[in-house]
Amino acid sequence: MICKKQEVIIQMKIFDIKKVVASSIVTLGTIAIGLPAQAGTLINGWDYARDDYSYDGADASTFNANSRYDIYGIGFKSVGNEIWVGINSSNTLNGIGNSPNVGFGDLFLDFSNGASTFAQAQGSLIGIRFAPKSDNIATIPLGVYTKVTGKSVAGNNQGFPNLKTYNDQVKTATGGNSRFGDLLWTDPYYAPYTSGSPSLPNVIKTGTAFSGGGLRNLSSAELANSLFPTTVNLASNNKNTFGFAFTLPDEFQGKDFLATLGFDCSNDTIAARYRAVPVPPAIAGILVAGALGGWRAGRRKKQSKAAA
Repeated sequence: MICKKQEVIIQMKIFDIKKVVASSIVTLGTIAIGLPAQAGTLINGWDYARDDYSYDGADASTFNANSRYDIYGIGFKSVGNEIWVGINSSNTLNGIGNSPNVGFGDLFLDFSNGASTFAQAQGSLIGIRFAPKSDNIATIPLGVYTKVTGKSVAGNNQGFPNLKTYNDQVKTATGGNSRFGDLLWTDPYYAPYTSGSPSLPNVIKTGTAFSGGGLRNLSSAELANSLFPTTVNLASNNKNTFGFAFTLPDEFQGKDFLATLGFDCSNDTIAARYRAVPVPPAIAGILVAGALGGWRAGRRKKQSKAAA
């Protein structure tokens, strides 16, 4: 039988432990948000890469709020067995114009964890064809592909022949270099494409269709309910937000990747780091242990004061 005094003490300990857990959760959230070097910016559970630092997508050789070829940001989020992708851009899911239709290329995912450059990863990439009017859509339908090798179709879409030519125009127009989201356009990851030749691959050339990919478009309600960040830090006369979801093959689920997405005219490109686990378990354990240690020290201090 527990006496009244013992019951009060037990309730106080439970209350203190709840405070420790709550403070640990807050601390974990703070750490997760503060991992820009490894996972872009964590916003509402989305690994989000910004590319709205300047106008770096040209429309009729102009870089401004009227351009239809700017990628403002891209985010990734794990929802159940699916990977959700959200995009803020001045272009649309269906691209712009006809003959040619100029829009998004294919999304490339590199799971080499820094062991390969984009060029070296060719043949081992995951590719997502999500734009309904992609080049060669009849040959390579919408879906998820493994063992992907890419190619450039910029020449078919009145685009830039290579990254250097593209960045030279950006620098002339804006006074600064283009940024590819979480990476700079000159990042060694994109060598040798940064040298002026060859062209950066922007669509799937070859790959193996994954039947379990389950590619589907996300509704505006799904994006809103999942708190996808839609703020763009540039004035835009053509802001669009859309998204899609897919399932990775079993051997790739729960793993980090580096994503690359560009327009099929090589007008703007964005890179984004995705971390399957925003806060490593080891760090979580250290934080919780530290919080408990602090709580115990505080309890001992209180007890010493009471004894005095």
